[in-house]
Amino acid sequence: MNISQNMPQKEMIQRLAHYKNILLKFKSMGLSRVFSDNLGDAAGISSSLVRKDFSLANMSVGNKRGGYAIDALLQGLDNILGVHDVQRVIIVGCGKIGTALMNYKGFANQNIEVVAGFDNNPARINPDGKPVPILPITELTAFVQAENIQVAVLAVPENAAAGILDQLSAAGVQGVLNFSPAQLKADPHMFIQNINIAFEIENLFHYVRFRQRQDSGQL
Repeated sequence: MNISQNMPQKEMIQRLAHYKNILLKFKSMGLSRVFSDNLGDAAGISSSLVRKDFSLANMSVGNKRGGYAIDALLQGLDNILGVHDVQRVIIVGCGKIGTALMNYKGFANQNIEVVAGFDNNPARINPDGKPVPILPITELTAFVQAENIQVAVLAVPENAAAGILDQLSAAGVQGVLNFSPAQLKADPHMFIQNINIAFEIENLFHYVRFRQRQDSGQL
């Protein structure tokens, strides 16, 4: 199953992963088949976009009358997303956020393994640390290349983020989840997901206040 190179891959892959989570919930409810309308409603998108995503991903496993077999969809999504493989990731920056991520037990449920942390603070370096060893930042490039690391989590201060990103890119990392305050951009060969926690909380307050104004008739 080869995904077309002409589509916005990042957005589509995010939707495919969302479909999988929805399908697992449907399956846990005892359902064996599902329609694109069901998936679209649950995902908050149109049923036509669901069908388009499946078509572009060459997942022709359903029809209008009978819908889609959930098991067949899950198998196809697993083949595309590669979740049968252990997904190995490193964390750069082992302060409070990095440490919390290294100790997060929920990663195992998604077949994700944090294999190492990296930091430039000598007090945090612990090559024999459990559950995750913490190595000096000077060993980052060699480790990434030797272990074929493709995805990294960035939890460093804003002023260090761009330099570390360049280092990760040069070493061969293809995806970065960025928790630093910096809004990072990379070359076309790298995916970056910027997570600004303060900004997201602020947006939630905006949504709540907007809804309150609507409910009170102020808008």
